Amino acid sequence: MNEIADKLTGFFHEHLPLVRHMELALESYDGKSLVLSAPLEPNINDKQTAFGGSLYNVAVMTCWGMAYLKTQEYGLKCNQVVTKANIDYLSPVRGTLRATCIAPEQAVIDEFIERFNSRGRAKIDLSARITCGGKTAVEFQAQYAILKE
Repeated sequence: MNEIADKLTGFFHEHLPLVRHMELALESYDGKSLVLSAPLEPNINDKQTAFGGSLYNVAVMTCWGMAYLKTQEYGLKCNQVVTKANIDYLSPVRGTLRATCIAPEQAVIDEFIERFNSRGRAKIDLSARITCGGKTAVEFQAQYAILKE
């Protein structure tokens, strides 16, 4: 899994300057869950908590990263975009911005890959959670699409 995860880190650093500025980093990936994190300091607001835009970006990139890693595992060459998203800010984040995306069931992933292979495009729903102090601070749900290059 490390080789696949390294592709995500490389993509982020090569194509997304905002990710570099936020100091967003891959913390772990085991094929079933992806954790990305960023320090509070470059993502802080005037209230000394995490900026809402940074929280959104960490969440959107964690789910984007899960979709990307799954396409890499299956050797797909595709373009990928977020098509819609919803975020709920439940409580302030006063420390590291850490988001987790759990992969959907294998049947959902198989359908996603099969649809892309047969139609040249596919969509998948993913969610992420950001926790702080042992409780959920942010809930995020989004739909991602992959398209033939």
